Amino acid sequence: MRFTHVIFDMDGTLLDTINDLATAANQVCAAHGWPTHTVDEYKLMVGNAVPKLVERYMPAGLAAADPELYAQTMAEQRAAYDACKRNTTGPYPGILAMLDALHTAGVRLGVLSNKDHSAVMPLAEEYFPGRFDTAQGLAAGFAPKPDPAVTRALLARMETDAARTLYVGDSDVDVFTGHNAGMEVCGVAWGFRGRAELAAAGADYIAETPADITRLVLGANGADENSGGQTGGANNASGPDGAAADPR
Repeated sequence: MRFTHVIFDMDGTLLDTINDLATAANQVCAAHGWPTHTVDEYKLMVGNAVPKLVERYMPAGLAAADPELYAQTMAEQRAAYDACKRNTTGPYPGILAMLDALHTAGVRLGVLSNKDHSAVMPLAEEYFPGRFDTAQGLAAGFAPKPDPAVTRALLARMETDAARTLYVGDSDVDVFTGHNAGMEVCGVAWGFRGRAELAAAGADYIAETPADITRLVLGANGADENSGGQTGGANNASGPDGAAADPR
């Protein structure tokens, strides 16, 4: 077994939440008479917690110019999302089988998300009952990812360290989150941002399917190793067990 613990991002990694996030945000935009945005545009806005999402979809400069309206809009976004967060959300194909395989093998699993903690816990319990030891969202006392403080606190709660733990996520924020805390990072190509962003950010591995994560964690050939670093995408480098990685 290569890793004894795995920490997952939630949105774009475990759960496909983007349509519900976009629905909530566009409801708020429409209520204020602001331009709405496409789902693909929202894929580039999410990932840095609600305050940054709202700042990005408000008309340029308005959040800074009107702090009271900015605070009101954040509250509206939270309420709108709470009302629709289960409309279309669900696990990506293969996620449950991957989690079950890791859990059966004795790997301890956690979730770390920039989504509000009040939303993370119900979603984790509803879609992944019994599979995670702990789940942490954005809460008072911690800065959002990629600040390492919350990641280190979660590692301590899971009674592990960075050397034994893999971080898995779908964006450059997730790559920086894992690396800032000293962990190796596996990016997921099926998420909101895609392989190119993950490779450019320096992901150590990039998984095309959830089964690649199972093979990586348990020590069999699977996810590509990204030896391109800041200069390019994942190459056909050696896999996690030292064997040649599958071509991608």
